[in-house]
Amino acid sequence: MSSLNIGNLSLSSFRYLAFISLWLLVWWAAMLMEYQPYISLWYPPAGLSLAAFILMGRRAFLPVLAATLVAAFWMYLELNSPLPLLKQAQNGLLLGAAHAISYGLGGFYFRRLVGNWHIQLIPQRILFFLVVILLTTLLSAWLGLVAFFLIGTMTLTDVMNSWLSWWIGDLAGALVLTPFFMLLLSRLWQLDSSWLKPLNVKLSSRPLRQQLWSNKLALMIVLVAVVLIADYAYGHPEIPYFIFFLCVPQLWMVYTEALERAILSLALISGLIAAWFGAFGVDNHALTYQFALCVIAANTYFGLAVPSLLQQNKQLDEQTKTDNLTQVSTRTYFLERAERQLLGRRSSDFPIALMVFDLDEFKKINDNYGHLVGDQALIMAAQSIRAHIRQCDFIGRFGGDEFLLLLPDQNLKEATATAERLRQHLPAIPCKNNMIQINASFGIVEIRPDESLNSALQRADNALLKAKRNGRNQVVSSA
Repeated sequence: MSSLNIGNLSLSSFRYLAFISLWLLVWWAAMLMEYQPYISLWYPPAGLSLAAFILMGRRAFLPVLAATLVAAFWMYLELNSPLPLLKQAQNGLLLGAAHAISYGLGGFYFRRLVGNWHIQLIPQRILFFLVVILLTTLLSAWLGLVAFFLIGTMTLTDVMNSWLSWWIGDLAGALVLTPFFMLLLSRLWQLDSSWLKPLNVKLSSRPLRQQLWSNKLALMIVLVAVVLIADYAYGHPEIPYFIFFLCVPQLWMVYTEALERAILSLALISGLIAAWFGAFGVDNHALTYQFALCVIAANTYFGLAVPSLLQQNKQLDEQTKTDNLTQVSTRTYFLERAERQLLGRRSSDFPIALMVFDLDEFKKINDNYGHLVGDQALIMAAQSIRAHIRQCDFIGRFGGDEFLLLLPDQNLKEATATAERLRQHLPAIPCKNNMIQINASFGIVEIRPDESLNSALQRADNALLKAKRNGRNQVVSSA
């Protein structure tokens, strides 16, 4: 075996052992948060197992199964079980298989389907993610209880009485911590998680963001402490519902911080709730806190989609307003803006001129030199026009090689002089060993106070046709 293969094998073995150690550490932390024997507010290993299957696929099966087997031996050791070691191993494998199969199916299904979706479908991804977690944890609860029934630890009555609390505990752990563990595993072992992330949205400077993040986190910690202390002191059944107000600062975190910080804050605050819940012993309200964790997590994930959606909407808005090739306004946006500008004008607000121009012999440029050269001619012509007009003037691409230009506060004579100046400044573009001079024909009209934009556009277009019939590369105005 080559040294490269041995090195890769050693690296893979180390990663698997590290993952098993991480899984056992998370499992041990869940045991520390128990508010009753073997009952915790959530089950964090569910989130780690699902994250592993989503990122690693079938490679996660053996390490997850091995981790659950070690956990089973650990439990038998704590209980001083008289069962033979072989029987403990059989029971542990059965329990581990129930866990690994459940989260393996959920992780495979999510990975296979979402991996083929467009990255911009963030709300659909999040909704599908929540549904997968809901069904996966339900399957895990039932398979786990069936496994306990088969090994003789639970009766059928115990199974029926325990499935809901088991499911909600797994659901809370998986819903809150799966994204956190996905980010953690992808960082530790360079696993590809780019297909799961929304668009990056630029935020404020890093030092300021760090300070604000810590302040928001401190606010959330205070809120958790106030609710749990009040619940412990008064025991009123309505007090725990105030924990749902964590949705507000958590959304604030989501909208103003990077994705990693938002996910980290959710994991930290949820872990704090679970730890303090066990410490204060307010277990009469366990279901309320569990559902609060689930709601806050779901609220966070849908909130994560908002900055991405805003950026997508901004990009779409820019696409509808800006021509992709020439970077001037699109035809639709030009006409809309021109209509708005004319709508509020009185007769004293005029003059205003409209110019229509297109490049002469543009088809020959495409035919003789190729469409890339033709595109370059359009780009350089648009840049030249924009460089030689006022800031208040407005240019748009009408289609093909034809452009529109609105000239506020210019009468027909002034607009004609502007068009002549623009025509003379049109550049030449390099092509192989030649320089191709760009020429254009211009049609100019002054818009009348009682005239519609369509009517003015028709007159300008007629003037442009006249310029072409007269030999091109000239300006024709129409009163």
